[in-house]
Amino acid sequence: MEPPPPRAALVVSRRVLMLAAAAAIAALVVIALAISGVLARGGMAYTLATRDEIAGQQAAAERHIDRAYAQSVDQVKKARALRLAIPAAQADAIAVKALADLAALRHSGFVAVGQAVGLASDAAEGYAKVAEQAADGRQARPQPSPTPVLLAPRFYAIVARMGELAVRISDDATTALTASPTASPSPSRSSGP
Repeated sequence: MEPPPPRAALVVSRRVLMLAAAAAIAALVVIALAISGVLARGGMAYTLATRDEIAGQQAAAERHIDRAYAQSVDQVKKARALRLAIPAAQADAIAVKALADLAALRHSGFVAVGQAVGLASDAAEGYAKVAEQAADGRQARPQPSPTPVLLAPRFYAIVARMGELAVRISDDATTALTASPTASPSPSRSSGP
């Protein structure tokens, strides 16, 4: 019987073995750190804002919404008080519609704030009604303005949109109120054939 043929030997230098072992150890360390970080973060609770901070944001957003509403209502009322070129009934209709649109816009703004703090739709509606009543009461008794508050992005978006739409409504109403009545076109005179 013949001896088996010799097997080919795999020759690996010590340097390659050391580099491979170092890479394997480094990979294990990275994996261990990643797992420990995930586990550590999983057990931690994140607090983005305290209840007092959210209440402050909510109150500031309400004030901004109310201020935009009051300024636009004031503009419409001042434009209506002018001596206008349009009939009084038409001016009244324009002013009443603009004031109703502004009230609906303010209500929507308060609903959006309620939803931003986590209220369900029906609870946000109730919150909006209470906020409107409180805002109407504050307008009767002006109060000093509190310190400025930098609004969180979600509240800022609501307030900015409210301001844009309120200005648009009051500007459109002012333009309609101060427009000259449309005159029927007069026939042009021609100088004959």
